[in-house]
Formats: sequence, C-alpha cells, structure tokens
Amino acid sequence: MPHSLVIAIRFHEGRYHGQGDGFNGAGGWPPSPGRLFQALVAGAARGATLPAEDERALKWLERLDPPRISAPAARCGRAVKLFVPNNDLDSVGGDPARVSEIRVSKQWRSVFFDADEPILYLWNLESESEEATRICTIAERLYQLGRGIDMAWATGHVLTQGDAEALLESFPGTIRRPGGAGDTPTPRPGTLESLANRYRLKRTRLRTESSGRKSRQLFSQPPKATFRRTGYDTAPRHLHFELREPEGGFAPRPLASAASLLASLRDAAADRLQKSLPAKSTLFERLIIGRGAGPADLPQRIRLVPIPSIGTQHTDPSIRRIMIEVPSECPIRVDDLKWAFAGLQLLNPSTGEVGSGRLVSTVDTSMADRFARAAQVFRSMTPAALPGAQRRRIGVAGEKTAEERNREELGAAGAVVQALRHAGLCTRPADVHVQKEPFQRRGVRAEFFAGGSRFSKHALWHVELRFREAMSGPLLIGDGRFCGLGLMEPIGAHSDIFVFNLGPGHRIALEERPTVVRSLRRALMSLARDRAGHVDKLFSGHESDGRSDSAGHHAHVFLAADGGENREEVITRLMVATPWVVDRSMKPRQKDRRQFDRVIRQLGELRAGRLGRFDHLTAEPVEEGDPLLGPATTWTGRSRYLATRNLKKRDDPAAVIKADVADECVRRGLPIPTEIHVLDVSVGPRGGRPAAKLELRFATVVRGPLLLGRDSHLGGGLFHAVPLQRPTKKPP
Repeated sequence: MPHSLVIAIRFHEGRYHGQGDGFNGAGGWPPSPGRLFQALVAGAARGATLPAEDERALKWLERLDPPRISAPAARCGRAVKLFVPNNDLDSVGGDPARVSEIRVSKQWRSVFFDADEPILYLWNLESESEEATRICTIAERLYQLGRGIDMAWATGHVLTQGDAEALLESFPGTIRRPGGAGDTPTPRPGTLESLANRYRLKRTRLRTESSGRKSRQLFSQPPKATFRRTGYDTAPRHLHFELREPEGGFAPRPLASAASLLASLRDAAADRLQKSLPAKSTLFERLIIGRGAGPADLPQRIRLVPIPSIGTQHTDPSIRRIMIEVPSECPIRVDDLKWAFAGLQLLNPSTGEVGSGRLVSTVDTSMADRFARAAQVFRSMTPAALPGAQRRRIGVAGEKTAEERNREELGAAGAVVQALRHAGLCTRPADVHVQKEPFQRRGVRAEFFAGGSRFSKHALWHVELRFREAMSGPLLIGDGRFCGLGLMEPIGAHSDIFVFNLGPGHRIALEERPTVVRSLRRALMSLARDRAGHVDKLFSGHESDGRSDSAGHHAHVFLAADGGENREEVITRLMVATPWVVDRSMKPRQKDRRQFDRVIRQLGELRAGRLGRFDHLTAEPVEEGDPLLGPATTWTGRSRYLATRNLKKRDDPAAVIKADVADECVRRGLPIPTEIHVLDVSVGPRGGRPAAKLELRFATVVRGPLLLGRDSHLGGGLFHAVPLQRPTKKPP
C-alpha cells in the first residue's frame, strides 16, 4: 500500500537566516531538502561517527525522489552587514588581542514567517519500511536548521498516501513540487559519503610543513558536499468563478466595466474576511485591496483577472468569468479566499445597486486557458493604466498636430516598458505599439474603461507587444493590473505546431519518411529526458512503467514529414504538433504546454543515420494559410492512411477504409466527412490493415492539422488543405 514519509519542521522564532537554497521566494526560504538532510546528519551523528542503523536509513533517504515542500509564506527583511572575526585565529599567532586584524564583513538578511506554522517535507513511498521509521526517530534529534542561530525541532510520521495528501492540501502554506533540473540542492546517492568526507578533511585543514630549520603552515579547503540540483514549481494558484443569474444562465457584464466590477468584488471579499478574522484586518487591506501596501507586498498581492469571451472576431467580449490569482508567497489561505469570493452579488455598473447576478465557483478553465497560451504577440483586451503617459486634451477646435501625437505615443511606449518591469517581466519587447482605439473588432476604446475607476481616461492606452521569443500568459501590465486593467490577449502564430525546414540543399525522397521521422522522435526524446533518464509520456508515448499510453486519447506528440507547399514528391520540412491540436478531445495541461515549447525550441541538430546530419534547425511556428492548417472544406492526403482495424473475410477494403475514417474523425473531435474519396488502396498479401490515399470533403470549414489513422503519430494519414475557390463572375 502506498505511504508517505512526512517530516515537519518548527522554528523557535519566526526568523530564518539561511541563504542560497535556489528558490525564487524571499531570501533562501524555505530550507532546501539538501539543507534538511545535512541537519538530520548533524543530529544523528555522535561526534565523528554515525550509528550503523542511522547510516543505513540516511543512505535510503538519499536514494528517494525529491520531496514536495509546503512552507508558510515569508517576507524578506532588510540586509544587514556585520563585521565578525574570521575563523582563522592561527593566522595571527593565536593571539586574541589581534582579532581586529581578521574581521571580515558578512551580510545577514532575516526572513520573517509565522512560527506557529510548520514546514512540511513529503516523500512518496511504495510501502512502509524500517528505514522510514528510523528517519522519524532521527528527525526528533534535529536541533538547528539554517545558520547557527536558527534553532528548530522536527517530528516525523509515516502516513498513508491519502492521509498525507489531505494534510498537504489542508496546509495553509505554499506547496512546491519538484520537476526537472533547477538550482535547489537535494540529496542524491553519495551525498552522505561526501558529507562525511568533508567533515573528516575539515578537521585537518591546517598542516605544518618543514623545510630544514624553517616550517610553515598550509591551509587546504575540503571539497564541498555533492547534491542533485532540482527545479521546484512555485506557480501561483488560481480560483475560477462564473457570473451567473439565479436561474443558472450567465450574467455577463460589459467589458468597459472591468475595473469597477472587480474593485467592487475585491472590496466585498475583503470586508467578508475582515469581519470574520478581525485580527488580520490589516493583512487583508494590504494584500487584497492594496491599501497601505509597500514594495515588499507586491509579490504577495492577489490579482483579480476578468476573463472576457474570445474566439472569433464576432464573439461578444463581455465578462462572464473571473479568475483570482493567488501568488505562491501569499500568506492568506486559499480556502479562505475561495469562501470570501463565492456567492458575492454583482453590482450594477451604472447605478451601483446590487444586481441579480452572483459569483459561482467553477472548474471550467477553458476560456482562462486561452489567455495563458504562449505567444510572441500580445494585444490588450482592457487598456493598460500608464500614469506616466498622460494625454493632452484636445482643444476646442479639436486640433492636434502630428508632432504632439507622436510625442504622446512615444511617452506611452516608454511607460509600457516601465510597466513590464513593474509586472516582473525582465524581457524587453522587440516592438511596442500604443493607441486609444481597440485592436479587436468588438473591443472598446480606452477612455470608456475610466468610468467608476480611480484612473484618468488620459492614462489609459491600448497596447500591442511583440517579443523576440514566445512568452506565456496570462499577462497583465500597468498600475491597474491587480483589478483587471492591462489584460493582454495572446495573438499570432500557432505555438502548438512547429516545423523545421531542412534547407534548400536537402531533398529527401518520400520513401525515407519513416527513417527521418523516427530520427526526429529519438532526438526529441533525448532532449526531454530528465536527470534520472525518464522521458515524459508527452514525448515517449509510454507510461512510467513502460506500458503504452492508456489515457484513452492520443496524449503524445504527432510527427510528420512533408514538402510544404511544394507539390513535388520530396521531403523539405519536418513537423511536430501537440496531441491536443490534433486530437480535439484532449484537454491540454499548462505543464505540458511549457514542456512542449521548451523541448521543441532546443532542437538545433538532427542526425538521421545514412541520410546524414541536418544542422542549424530552427523551430518555426506554422503561419495562417499554410497547407497544414487550412482552413478548408477539402483535404487531400499527403501520406497513406492506415486503418485502425484489420480486414475480415469478404470485407471490401475501400468500404472498410471509409467507415474507419468516419470513426477516426469522431474520435478526434472532427466532423464526419460528407465525402471520402479513396484514391488508391493497398492490402498486404495476408490481409491485415488496409492503407489508402484519400481525399476528404467536409460540409463546414475545418482547421488543421489533420493526421489520422493507426500510424498518425509517425506521419501517416497526413492531409493538406485545398485552398478555397472564390466564385468568379461570368462575363455578360
């Protein structure tokens, strides 16, 4: 039965002074698993020796996967420089009166947190074990964690996995989960031995070397302990709500009321919490409303994000959903925030009276996920508040010179760069465009968002940003980013499908498609491999135990090779597509989006055996109008479609192909083709699965990519869009 080892650490005071643990939070908070391992070793050791059973348990612990960590939110204090004697009195002849000669400066920075809340470290186990019980005993001997003044104590427990998960979810602190390479030290096989070796050599750092009648002392620095470097995910948590009428339908609010709507909801939620928890009233004022908040509070403030409807140019961009973003370092409990916002009644934006709609919690994140997509181009749905970019009022005659307008827009563009820095984005945009008019067909001018808000209409600007590399959303900029202003919509090329052009010097025959596609698969799996050698299912197509993907849909990437718009029978480019863009029934995860983008952009070289090596490859997003994307009603096959089932006796291969294609389209979330033209059918000498070149026609316009059939993950069943033919007028 699966179990979990849980170690809870408590400090005597709500201060911590350890630094350099690789986390993105305040200072070195929380203590890393590597630092905890050292503290356990120090507590278990008796001088220079470790009891045999303790050594065996610690070696067992260092072989486990990195733990999850849940720690209370912390704030970083001001750095203080102290001058203290260095630990080398021997260099001044051992004379205490000469201590002033060896003083050095050391910087101390305290991290403040709630000492009543423990830090939890949780390891997953296959079953109970004697070593886990021994680690719990060792944990009770821990006396310090961090620097010498960070006195602490610990308790250990072996719980069932269900009880451990319930404990972790109910804990009010930030949950950090390990994932891939990073900077946080964690124990690995050999860490205990390296610590023992460092301790042994540290006791003999000074040695005397004689040369004739003279002697001198030599100092040798012992080697550092070895640790694995692990990345920890500290992404913010999100709460999702819908604006609903009592009857159950949506209660949409105008897009221009975003600032006033969210401000009223924010104030009402803060009022609820202040009445229920008056002792934390000041905390709610700072981190929810923002009143009295300083620079140190910005990383902890919650953010209210309006989720307008987007899709096509005809979609009404009214606000039907609200997302609450809770930073990982926010000390307010997530369940308290969920209670505070759930059921809040909506105010009428024009009269300020209580309306009939209210906030209802939801698990549907499909619309919010659209704003979280990665893109290189972002356009504002709600204007950004740029106080440093005031616009001069137009005179009575309504005149403004081109020079004045250009000066205003240059000032606004400069304020956008400053706003990006304030929002925590260090990447400078390649291009910034500002205007008062909306970018969307059914958008709203910037001035109309000022009603009911604290921002002047002259400080509101619609913004378009273009970055050199893709950025992940949701992106909000400007002074109004905590209450819904400055919301950016990802625009542009599809980041779910990339192509690699092989260059003009490479023309590969179509018969070599299996070889080059399998080489591409091996290269991507190599790039996706973590430090333990494991390849995620997104690129391998296999579960962690080696079984084939059993998710019920196609949960791994699709690969193909084609000639692009070139109709010759040669391969000039390779394609990689996410499973959710090909199989419409699959819902993407943000983790998979990030991993796909990261791995694909690393591929710069491909070795394909006898076909040679392809250098200087670059992942290029597929642009609109490409044959892979369409859209179109007619799609023609570029590679043979392989049926998903075998022929039976007396089956007509063409009829089987047609029925199989219809079923495959239903499974992929596509409409059933109205016409399926079988151009060429082939069947093996002993039957098996038939294959054919096809042409599909749909009643409505369909967007690609289209890869269908048994071997679609390796480029089989690839279709190209046939351009839509515009009707031409007949001559009179």
